[in-house]
Amino acid sequence: MLNSVIGRLGTASLILLLLQACATDPVTGKRTLAMSENWEINAGKKYHQQILKQYEVYDDPELQAYVNDIGQRLAKTSHRPDLPFTFTLLDSPQVNAFALPGGFVYITRGIMAYMNKESHLAGVIGHEIGHVTGRHGAERAVQQQLATVATVAVAVGSGSGELLQASQMLGGALISGYGRTQELESDELGAEYIAKNNYAPDDMIDVIGILKNQELFAKERARTEGRQVQGYHGLFASHPRNDQRLNEVIQAAEKYRDLSKPLPDDGTFLRLTNGMSFGESESQGITRGNKFYHKDLDLFIEFPQGWRVQNTPAVLGAISPDSSQAIQIRMDSVAPPVDAMRYLSSKFPSFRDGRKVSTVEDQAAAGVATISDQRSGQKQNLRVSMIARGDQAFVISGFGKTTLPNQNFFDVVKSVRRLKSSEQDLASGRNIKLITAKRGDTIASLAKRSNLSSYAEAQIRLLNDLYPDGEPKAGQKIKIIE
Repeated sequence: MLNSVIGRLGTASLILLLLQACATDPVTGKRTLAMSENWEINAGKKYHQQILKQYEVYDDPELQAYVNDIGQRLAKTSHRPDLPFTFTLLDSPQVNAFALPGGFVYITRGIMAYMNKESHLAGVIGHEIGHVTGRHGAERAVQQQLATVATVAVAVGSGSGELLQASQMLGGALISGYGRTQELESDELGAEYIAKNNYAPDDMIDVIGILKNQELFAKERARTEGRQVQGYHGLFASHPRNDQRLNEVIQAAEKYRDLSKPLPDDGTFLRLTNGMSFGESESQGITRGNKFYHKDLDLFIEFPQGWRVQNTPAVLGAISPDSSQAIQIRMDSVAPPVDAMRYLSSKFPSFRDGRKVSTVEDQAAAGVATISDQRSGQKQNLRVSMIARGDQAFVISGFGKTTLPNQNFFDVVKSVRRLKSSEQDLASGRNIKLITAKRGDTIASLAKRSNLSSYAEAQIRLLNDLYPDGEPKAGQKIKIIE
């Protein structure tokens, strides 16, 4: 890799780059090989805007302000209090949190769903601030001589393998973690920052256990369903909850806590997350088995039975049981009236074998196109179709390792239609509802009250830190799904 960099930049330019990269570690005070603070801030600003174009900010101003307030208070007691930190709650069901160089920290509503009090959220935010103050991202950027940031951060937020393959920023550090040393340093720094704000450092151990349970369940579920799972890189990625060194560094932060000013747990976290979206967002469409419903787009799509449906902000698609074929759908805006055949010919210069397709929509066409892989340069055939509806164009592509999907592809194309009145509820999103457990309530009975089609009892336990076999107590605040 070094030779390729020298080839592009020249020896003198490379040496200059490395000299400019030397900076002071704000935590240790030592010189370190990392990009400059100006680089961090400028890169963060640039790619933050790209992330916001790819992903929706969760539409709850009060909850956004709450996340930002916690983050700003922690940042002010960090080793880089003057860095202009930004904290954003993303509308993503993925259980994740990540940070970009320059102080851009992202929390998903998916990870918040499994927390039960403010100190849990503070622990995760503190850990991500630790990556920023420790300059882990800036160091990795120099080590790997990379300058791309946004698409991997986007992949972290969405779990999108397609986007992940398009970029290599930080060598996947945001995906798999920064290695045990840097993750442990972020744990230590995060514990220090929350203790300075009078949160109990031990609560970081609690949230590690909560999220570890969620990760274990998600992996077991993914294994059963024959798919991969994207877990949160932080906190528990490089060590279990009972790791001795982890407990030592977190408990050592107790010295920063002012016990004369305890932080009351007034229930704000549960109050503000009551009603928060759970699972897929209605604005991004709802997947139920092999069927997809989108209320705003008035759209129904059915994928082949047994195929694994993947609904991400970047693309909606499905993969065959043996992973040999895939079908994906994207939406484009057009100026009506539009001819489907001409549209495909303009979008795919190699478009051929075009023909009209009979669907319930006015305009539909299909054919075959050849594209070139930008990384390898190899050519790949794909089956393509376009369905026109007013100013909307639904573009469907079919890929195959050896053969293109045929009947399955056209079945998907022909399934595209508007929602029936009876399907409006199926297109509605789910929300967290906070209740008070009554005498006689069990996880089984609460699961039956929840709008969960599978693994209901396990999910209710996970949401309430009762996994794997805990039961609610009378008077306890419990989260169910409606």
